[in-house]
Amino acid sequence: MITKILLAGDGGQGVQTIADIICRAAFIKGLQVSHIPNYGLEQRGGVSLSYIKIDNNKIGYPKFLQPDILVVISDQARERVKKYLSNDVKVLDVVDFQNELVEKKISLKNINIYFLVILSKVLEGKGILSVSEIFSVAQEKLSKKSNWDEIKDLLIK
Repeated sequence: MITKILLAGDGGQGVQTIADIICRAAFIKGLQVSHIPNYGLEQRGGVSLSYIKIDNNKIGYPKFLQPDILVVISDQARERVKKYLSNDVKVLDVVDFQNELVEKKISLKNINIYFLVILSKVLEGKGILSVSEIFSVAQEKLSKKSNWDEIKDLLIK
């Protein structure tokens, strides 16, 4: 049941936060997990990537050439990860959610949480992690933030 996830966004968008929450939830569930953050020299404003592997079995090598799930949160990141696109990859791209983001009035500071919710639903659909398992970790990590009520509303919907 190996699952490979690549998260891509701009530095400061919360890509590494999403990765941390997903990895913690997988670990708490008793799954094997590896995480390789990649954010280069321009930590804020440059492209931030996060490579995640989740499996029932021991993970021998954390790198991968093709993800099963690709989350793209910015135009700049899309350019960086286009080599990973194929018909076998489930792509969650911000451009495909623009209307929903506007309709739901999702602020730019919460776009990472919005995509955490979308990714959570995909992972739940694959039987890997439940939305409630991910919410529990998100609550533990984020509940002290000043915008927690807004974040929580996104996670609960």
